[in-house]
Amino acid sequence: MANEIRIPKLGMSATEVTLAEWMFGDGEEVAKGDIIYTAETDKTTVEIEAQAGGVIHPAGEEGTKYKVGDVIGTIE
Repeated sequence: MANEIRIPKLGMSATEVTLAEWMFGDGEEVAKGDIIYTAETDKTTVEIEAQAGGVIHPAGEEGTKYKVGDVIGTIE
């Protein structure tokens, strides 16, 4: 079963987050705890870790704003 990669809540007031950069390409192997992407708000940039290991399939586009909770990829 695929694990969804979602936009996390970053701070008390942030409702949108910009997907800054993916660290892995489609079909690459990731381990739990690897930094898989960076996310930006108007106040900070945060490195997001994989919550599971497996093969990553990014779907979100770099430079695009997403709402907290949006699915931007999967790890199978």
